[in-house]
Parts: sequence; structure tokens; C-alpha cells
Amino acid sequence: MATRLPLTRRVGDLRRTYTGETDSTLRATVTAGMTALTPPDRATILTTLNSGYETRLLGENPGPPVEEHIRRTVLADTTDPAQQQLEAGILLALGQIGPYQWPATAVVAPMPVCFMVRPVLDDTHHTAHTVLHLRPATATPMITTLLPRIVDDHVHGLPGLRVRLCRRHVELYLIDSGEDVSVSLASTSYRQWAAMLAFARTLTGRHWQPAFQDPLTTPEQTAIAAGRVPGPVPVASALLRRLRVLGDTVWLTIRVDGPTGLRVQWAGGRTAAQVAAALVHPLTGVPGERFTATRDTDDSVTVTVWETTPEPTATVNLRQASLTAPPPFTRIDATDAWEAFDHALALPHPVSPRPAAFTR
Repeated sequence: MATRLPLTRRVGDLRRTYTGETDSTLRATVTAGMTALTPPDRATILTTLNSGYETRLLGENPGPPVEEHIRRTVLADTTDPAQQQLEAGILLALGQIGPYQWPATAVVAPMPVCFMVRPVLDDTHHTAHTVLHLRPATATPMITTLLPRIVDDHVHGLPGLRVRLCRRHVELYLIDSGEDVSVSLASTSYRQWAAMLAFARTLTGRHWQPAFQDPLTTPEQTAIAAGRVPGPVPVASALLRRLRVLGDTVWLTIRVDGPTGLRVQWAGGRTAAQVAAALVHPLTGVPGERFTATRDTDDSVTVTVWETTPEPTATVNLRQASLTAPPPFTRIDATDAWEAFDHALALPHPVSPRPAAFTR
């Protein structure tokens, strides 16, 4: 029975639902976190796991309150505004890559945008950055969407985004924020990164250096001052850290719906009701003091998040489309860009023009 499993195992299995982590990283992370907690903290986790929480979908908070340090140990969120902006921008970019991935054939297999995401706490257990494990077919159009470029004095992409090349991964960071603000693309070699840039260059006509660390431009400064990322940024950041909660999706779109709203639509994977219930879990759900959920006429579920203010902080509309329904986007023919990707990937012995950029 599930209740007879060790507490660390139960917490790990719960976290895996949101992150897709493998045992090699999950067990060590959860064991270290649980060891650092006090016996009363672990008792709170056990009571929460053994109690129903579904009434949180109706605005109630059953069971004992879960302190933030306990939630941070189980599945960490960030309170750093810059880290939240970076992660929100990446989430929105992932919600736009479907047209580049969609095949021309009639047969479509599940292609989740992310097969693992790891929120990582530092040694102080206060700061958390994120490690993404993406397939090249996902990371490549995402990078094309994210890399900032100026078109008619307007910024396309994420203003302030820059790149650090490391030995076994690529770090995305914001040049106007601290060095600790970053999201890592795990298991990304220089050869793969060069291929991603070839794809982006073919689609956009813009050339980026492999270690893109240019100073902040005036249009970027203007865009940042106006608001780097639209929508409910803290909730979008939290969703990125829980992206595997959607399951093995066939396609995914994520759109901003006003200053406080997100619309998430997908096919395959888990149902909207299952995702809504997971997002309000007291241990691993998105941050919030109170939640309500409503079923809409299009069979979607809208989760409303309240903090301490009387007005809602954010709304997240969740809709699982039928597998037989056409996706809500038009396929973009990126054949030339993918050929450029394959060509760059096949080049012998690619060498970075800036070897000093490999910092870790």
C-alpha cells in the first residue's frame, strides 16, 4: 500500500509527477532535503500526504498549514523577480514552438516539450535556479524564439537574455541581473548549440555569437522598463518548474490572457481536471494562499489563485483538446532551418571561437 512506503519515497514520487526527474537526481535531492527537516516538519508532510486536499479547489484549506520552508524542500520555487522573469519568458517560448515541430505527416506521436525539469536549491536553501532537460527538437525552436533581436527598433525575443557556454550545458541568463539568475539547458554540447544557432540564423537572418554576451541595447532597456515579460510572471515561473504535470503531450500552446491570466492548451497527457488538482496540492502545487476552480463551457478548467490581497493574483485556464482535433496553430515549414541544423551538427570538430566562454 502507498501509505506503507517510506516518507522519502512518497515525497519523491509526488515530486516526480511535476518534474519527471529520474532516480539518479531525485533520490539524492529528496533525501538531503528531508534529512534537513525537523521531526515536526516531517510529521506535517506525513499528515498532508495522508489527508485529502481536493477541497482546495473550492477555496478551503484543509489540514495543517504547510510552512514555506517545507514546500521549498519538497519542490522549490523562486521569489527572485529576475529569476521569475527568465523562467516565465522560457515558459511562454515553449508555448510557441508547436508550429516548428508539427510534422507534415498524418501520424503524430507524443512529443512533450520537456522530459525533465529540476528546480535546484543552493547551499543556503534560499535560492533556486532551474535545469531543463529538453530534446533538440524542442530546445532549438525555443532558443530561436528567445534570443533577442531588434526589428524596426522593437525587440523580438526576451530582452536582456544572454548565453554562457559551459562544459556540459548552456546557461541562459539576464545580463541586467545577478550571476545567480540562470536556467541551464542540460546535456547540451557546443556542437548541438552551434546547430541550434544555425537553425535560428536560417529562420531569422540574424547572426548570434555562440557565447552571446553583447551589452544591453537601448531597445532592450526600453522593453525591460515597459515590462520584460507579460502576464502573471510568478505563476508562469512556477508552471515551468512543474511542466511535466501535463504528462506526455502531443502539442502544447501557452498564451498570456491579460495582465493576470494564462491559457494553457494541449492534446494528450493528463486531463485538465487532473492538472488543476495537482496545481493546488499543498506541498507541491503552485504558490498561493487560496484557490478556486471552475469548469467552463468549452470543458476547460480555470484555476484562480489568491494571495493575501482581496483580488485574485492570477488565473490559469487549462484545456485538454481532443487528440483528433487539429492544433490551434498553422504549421511553419522550417525545412531549410532543420537542414542547416543537421549540417552544423555534422561538421567535423567544431571549435568555439571564444574558448574562454567555457566557464564550468
